[in-house]
Amino acid sequence: MHQRWWANLLVGADALRIHPLRTMLSVLGILIGSAALVATMAVSDGLMVFVRDRVQRELSVQVVTLSPRLSRFEDGEWVPQHDYPVFTDTDAEALLRHAPGVQSATLVLGGRAEVSHRGVRRHASVTFGTASLPEFGQLDLGAGHFFSAAEAEHNLPVVVLNYALARELLPAGDPLSMVGREVRLERRTRRVVGVLAATGFESRDDPALAAFAPLRSARAILAPSPGRRLAPTIRLLARSLESVDSVEDDVRDWLARRYADWPRRVTVAVGREQLEQVEQAFLLMKVFVGAIVGISLLVGGIGIMNVLLAAVTERTREIGIRKSVGARRSDIMVQFLAESVAIALAGAFAGLLLGLLLAAGVTALFRGWVGAPVYPVLSWTSVLVATVSSSAVGLVFGTYPARRAARLSPVVAIAHE
Repeated sequence: MHQRWWANLLVGADALRIHPLRTMLSVLGILIGSAALVATMAVSDGLMVFVRDRVQRELSVQVVTLSPRLSRFEDGEWVPQHDYPVFTDTDAEALLRHAPGVQSATLVLGGRAEVSHRGVRRHASVTFGTASLPEFGQLDLGAGHFFSAAEAEHNLPVVVLNYALARELLPAGDPLSMVGREVRLERRTRRVVGVLAATGFESRDDPALAAFAPLRSARAILAPSPGRRLAPTIRLLARSLESVDSVEDDVRDWLARRYADWPRRVTVAVGREQLEQVEQAFLLMKVFVGAIVGISLLVGGIGIMNVLLAAVTERTREIGIRKSVGARRSDIMVQFLAESVAIALAGAFAGLLLGLLLAAGVTALFRGWVGAPVYPVLSWTSVLVATVSSSAVGLVFGTYPARRAARLSPVVAIAHE
């Protein structure tokens, strides 16, 4: 049985070798489709990597936030409540262990404080957090460094300024040269260890002044209201957009185990609307790419079918002779399907190389003309999809010519001119 199948495969391979021009034309059709498939997948995956990076840096769609509820709405007015939890580093570490979809965690506490330097005084928003804070937002440094885990752990008197605040405190000099200088944060001396890079949106008429300091220094800088406690917020960064929902579920499970009546005491927030918009954009991109790839492969499959139909007509006598000497319908089917799949696989592998070259060229245009750092990304999944799709096209579009050849009568086929 196996020998018979192998013999039929060899007959199909010989037919491809004997008619090189016809084979090349057949391969060309599927090559174009396969190249389009590989190129679009590599470019789209590269674009998605770029978009995901921008989304993670500039939006909060991958962040799940746990905020203590300091007040509740009751009888038409907001009433303070005092049984809210005060989250600590231990809680953040426990959430990291409990939620496998979490990449990083930080504690954040916000407030306002006066920042002064050599007689210049400005009020700025101050974010107190842990050393992992830069992972949760676009905090690109222009000079110096963000405070380290050791500096935060030992509550060293350090601070990071944004570009607008550094420019206000040093109006006659380079704002980046504030690194290493000392400022007063609510009359407490702090050394500037870093200045954020300029964003291009700093307005002198309405500047957004901001500073960042270790969480442990918040108690010395911020004065809570009488009878109130400073209540940091936990921010969790999900590993991917797709894992945000599972992280949210794990967070709710952790809260239910730890706090009675937790929805009254803690708010769990996710950038749901932004997340849905990003996911919709990714879905539309995938559908668009799939439509292009489907058309390309359809054209390649039609080319294979046309060439094989022509081959059936040309080789009618050959088919009749094979059947007259004992070849069965299944043998003829295997022969032509082998030719079809061989053409498809040859086109797939050639298209893989051509598609990579096309993807490299397209992304180079993106980088040169648009300035977007987009690079082609080709995963093993993409290679597998390209190979399987091309093989499927060969089988599907080669079935009709193979069945037509198998149904030929030996007598009529031999008499065919």
